[in-house]
Amino acid sequence: MPAFHPATRLVVWAALVVLVQLARGPLLGGFGLFIGGAALMFAALRSWSLLLRIRYLLLVSVVLFAFFTPGELALPWLGPVSPSREGLALALTQGLRLVAVVLLVALLLEFTDERALVSGMLTLTSPLSLLGMPSRRLAVRLLLVFRYVENPPAEGWRGLLAASVEADGGGLAFRSVALHWGDRVVIGMVVLLGLGGMFW
Repeated sequence: MPAFHPATRLVVWAALVVLVQLARGPLLGGFGLFIGGAALMFAALRSWSLLLRIRYLLLVSVVLFAFFTPGELALPWLGPVSPSREGLALALTQGLRLVAVVLLVALLLEFTDERALVSGMLTLTSPLSLLGMPSRRLAVRLLLVFRYVENPPAEGWRGLLAASVEADGGGLAFRSVALHWGDRVVIGMVVLLGLGGMFW
């Protein structure tokens, strides 16, 4: 992964996130084990740090799905306050998806620094400039989202909106690198597989 262009890493990362959201049953479990093993091997400290940040969100998500999804009572002796079997299954699925996505973020940040992220985002968003959209501003905003995930500002998410993009970027310098043929092949394959999955 580190040998590829940052844009290629971002495309592969986004494709994995989509696969995690679409996977079900044993396939989702297999993805979870693979991503968890990779995160434990290559980004253990960062993964643990990000998981600690989402622990309350994960807990609330599990409780909402388990106790507020209608279905057969999992613990009949608790009466109406019992979670449902369907809710527990849904809570497990959604919880696993959330953890897998966070671990994917940890892996991406472990192998891609801020300069590389900006370079990759600029490469991917450059076609939007032909439509009059500020690709540079969009790329820096996306970078701020990743910064917020890892190091939230004291003022919270509002801090991402209050300051200007140039100030938030912190004068970050980056080097634009052209895509190599290998990167184009990987991105093309991911796009083709995605289109094939949509029409299959």
